[in-house]
Amino acid sequence: MTRSVNSPSGAQSSSAARADQSVVRHGRVLAHPATGTARVESASFAFGAMPVTLPVGDPAPHEATPGELLAVAHATFMAAAVAEELSLAGSPANEIVVEADCTYAGPCPDRALIQLALHVTGRVPGVDAASFREAVERGRRRSLRATGARDGLRCELQVTLGAV
Repeated sequence: MTRSVNSPSGAQSSSAARADQSVVRHGRVLAHPATGTARVESASFAFGAMPVTLPVGDPAPHEATPGELLAVAHATFMAAAVAEELSLAGSPANEIVVEADCTYAGPCPDRALIQLALHVTGRVPGVDAASFREAVERGRRRSLRATGARDGLRCELQVTLGAV
């Protein structure tokens, strides 16, 4: 896998990632507190400006919430970590699906993330359920570190190996 990294001169180069390299990702929020509206953007332009709100109750249709964005980030890191664990073990997956639920407590906007639930389903040729669970457990440790999850965050894990 190659990654685009900034050199000390600020120029971008594409090279294999090494342990001594750091990678910076950039996101931006454009908030208008008076109206209660905001938009998020990614520096990669992978998606256009997306409306985001911090609702007290249910989210508004077609507006993301910070909790949803965090859940997507957890699921993305988890899927990548599990895929790599399986590939390193010589059993690449045909498909990995990760669903993440972030549970918050407290009044808005002082909510605290109190629990993460990860539901991982995979279709992996030649792997039994125990081996798949081990790969998912290793992936979970890596993905929690990658997302900056604090020690002690309650993290439930559900693992399902589907038919190939």
